[in-house]
Amino acid sequence: MASKERNKKHNKKENGHSRNYIKANLVCAFCTGGKTPNYKDWETLSHFLSDRGKILGRGRSGVCAKHQRRLTQAIKRARHLALLPFVISPQ
Repeated sequence: MASKERNKKHNKKENGHSRNYIKANLVCAFCTGGKTPNYKDWETLSHFLSDRGKILGRGRSGVCAKHQRRLTQAIKRARHLALLPFVISPQ
C-alpha cells in the first residue's frame, strides 16, 4: 500500500497536475464563426476527427459543450451517409 501512495506522489507535480497534461485556452470555432456543424460539410467535420477516425473530445478540439453535441451528431450522420469513414486503417 505504501508503494502505491509513493507512485501516486511521483506521478504528480507540486501543483497537483500530471506531467503530460497541458491545458490550452481554446475558443469554439463554431461560436466565433457564427456557424453550426452540418453533416453536409464533411471537410470541416474531418478536422474534428483523429488520425484513426475517432471523434476528438472538447479538450482537444476546443469546441463548447453545445456545439460538441451537435458536432458529434453531424459526424455520425455523415458517417451513415458514407461522407466520412467509420475507421481509418493504419498503413
